[in-house]
Amino acid sequence: MSEGNTIISNILKHDLKETSYKIALVRAINDVVLNFSNLRNLRSDVAVPLRVLAEFWVAYYWPFVKPNEPILQGRRRRLKNRLRDDILFRSELTELRLQWEQTVGKTSSPSDGFFLINELKVPRTYKT
Repeated sequence: MSEGNTIISNILKHDLKETSYKIALVRAINDVVLNFSNLRNLRSDVAVPLRVLAEFWVAYYWPFVKPNEPILQGRRRRLKNRLRDDILFRSELTELRLQWEQTVGKTSSPSDGFFLINELKVPRTYKT
C-alpha cells in the first residue's frame, strides 16, 4: 500500500467525524470512480489518481473559503498559544479563490471551484 493510500485510509477510518472533510473526501473518491468508470475490472487493484482526487476536494471546499464569509469546520484548537486554522489548507485555498475572483472580475459562486478545476485542464489556461 502506497503512502497516499495509507493516509487516505487513515483519514477515513480514524479521524474525528466532526468536520465535513471526510464527506468531501468520500464524494471526491466517488467522483474519481465515476470519471474512470470504463476502467472497471473486478480482478485487479484500483489506483486512485491523487491529482484528480485533490481537484475534486478543492472544488468541494471552494464554498467554505469565501473570503468575507468563511464557513468554519469543527472546533478551532490552540497550538502553542496560537489559534489554528480549522482547515489545514484554508489560507492557500482562500488565496487561490481571491486570485480567481480577481481574474474573473467578480465574487465567485460556490460552484466556481468546479469551473476552476476544469479551466486548469485547458493547457493555455494552465500555463498562465
